[in-house]
Amino acid sequence: MDDHNNADKTKDYSFQVDLRGIIRLLSENLYSSEDVFLRELLQNAVDAIEARKEAEPEFQGEQIKITYRRETKTGAQLIFADNGIGLTGEEIHTFLSVIGQSSKRGAVERGNFIGQFGIGLLSCFLVADEILVRSSSVKEKKGYRWLGKSDGTYQVAEETEGLPVGTEVILSLKGKMAVRYHEEEVIRLLKEYGFLLRTPVEFDGDGGVRRINDAFIPWRQPFCSNEEILRFGELIFEENFFGAVPIKGEGLSGYAFISRKQTSAASMGAHKIFLKNMLITEDGRELIPKWAFFTRCILNAEDLTPLASREGFVSDYRLSRARGDIEKSIFEYFVALSLYDVNMLKQLTSVHNVAIKSLAVENEKIYKLFFQFLIFASNRGSLTGFQLMEASRRTAVYYCTEVEDYRRAYALLENGAGILINAGYIYDAKLLQLLKRYHPEIRIQVFDEASYGELLEEPEETVRKALEGLMETASGELRPLGCNVALKQFDPPDSPAFYVPGTDGILGEFLTEDSFSGFLEEFDPGSFAQADDSYGTKLYLNGKNALLKRLAQVRDEEITRTMIEVLYVHAMLAGHYTLGEKELRVLNRGLIKLMEYGLEDI
Repeated sequence: MDDHNNADKTKDYSFQVDLRGIIRLLSENLYSSEDVFLRELLQNAVDAIEARKEAEPEFQGEQIKITYRRETKTGAQLIFADNGIGLTGEEIHTFLSVIGQSSKRGAVERGNFIGQFGIGLLSCFLVADEILVRSSSVKEKKGYRWLGKSDGTYQVAEETEGLPVGTEVILSLKGKMAVRYHEEEVIRLLKEYGFLLRTPVEFDGDGGVRRINDAFIPWRQPFCSNEEILRFGELIFEENFFGAVPIKGEGLSGYAFISRKQTSAASMGAHKIFLKNMLITEDGRELIPKWAFFTRCILNAEDLTPLASREGFVSDYRLSRARGDIEKSIFEYFVALSLYDVNMLKQLTSVHNVAIKSLAVENEKIYKLFFQFLIFASNRGSLTGFQLMEASRRTAVYYCTEVEDYRRAYALLENGAGILINAGYIYDAKLLQLLKRYHPEIRIQVFDEASYGELLEEPEETVRKALEGLMETASGELRPLGCNVALKQFDPPDSPAFYVPGTDGILGEFLTEDSFSGFLEEFDPGSFAQADDSYGTKLYLNGKNALLKRLAQVRDEEITRTMIEVLYVHAMLAGHYTLGEKELRVLNRGLIKLMEYGLEDI
């Protein structure tokens, strides 16, 4: 009973709205810039005209007129006028004076519009302290004026003088806003937002009357040449392009222009994305596929859903469908290029080589389409993926996964058989590894310690016989160091030896007798490596080298062994390998011995 009595005493209160606080929220959180007030006024005018067309199917002569008058150095008047459906007295109270209410809600005659008159009008408070609206509706024979102020107060009165059907929004720009939005800046922004609009938009300023939206729009023409389309793109984006991709999809029209500038996959570039012919955003991340980063797109969508700020789109099935249509259009264009204009695809790939590689490692379609045009560094110069695949059918093709490995091997294979690719750069090794998945018949393999034995030239039998004793001594001397010895011939001839670390050599840098305390006790890495001389750390002696031929004739075994040790460490240094304690001891011992031999003759 007490609860019931308390409930009867409860009073209802209305929320008090701080309009200045709402305006601050609009500025700081909803809109990216005050510039949007021009877009909102344009959109309101367009929506009003579309609503009148639905209410009066015979209506013709639609027009939007913007008037700009500089009143003082720091003051200007801006008037947006349209001959659209107008507002009744009731609608003025309902839609202009209730925060958050939209003139599009429940109004059949306004149809499916994307602007919201009441909400959009609030954006004008970002640049002006007062907004004057004068309007006459097709449903009433009288006009009204509404004066709203940024302090939250407003006035409504009947207009004494006759008004034509339509709406005027009058703003007084003062101080820094008048300076910022001077005549040429307003024209620039209006053109940026509304140059696709079909309704004629005129600007009347101190420079006379000018048309805002009389630009040539290629996709609206019955026929348009490729040169005209490219010229259109160059005017919009102020850069030259390789070509233009027509975008086709449900409710989509426009072009993706292929940039001639080097770009990064991390930057999506500046696009022009319109909704029902009004610019919404320049950010293409929601619509443009990531792999198409080298495009600049101008697109008009008819049925996407805008965010509250109308500076992006709601992530729904419509957005997903549009994204798929755009990706399909661009990809099919490149497929057609690969069939009918390979030269253009080559040029595009050479400009965006690294960036396309970054996407090809993640996207099978991109890989299959672009791999043949991607460029790789090799001992035979820059080669395309296609050239590598073709070469692999006739000769051995290898790739080094580290730049240092490539540099060491390059000198040996420069004039020898086979092709060596420098895949130490980002993405290259992964791309070549993926080749087995997509083209299993192609044999391009990683270059490892065994590859030297396959590619280096075998010595003639006479050379082998002459160096037989030296090879035996070298093998015995270096085996305790975990290094095998092989005889080959390679350039340059003045290089006596070439050092190649095997897996056991790499492990040796980290594993000691105390490592992992008992782990792998039954496993001997050294004996395992020696079980097959094709693998493991190896020193290749050069059968072309004159010094080795002279050393083979020395009868003093101690001198020979010392020279072998010095050659071993010298080959490591020449290959820029780090010397461990063991190698440093060998080097010091060898140098001291050689100095002692030299001093004996003094």
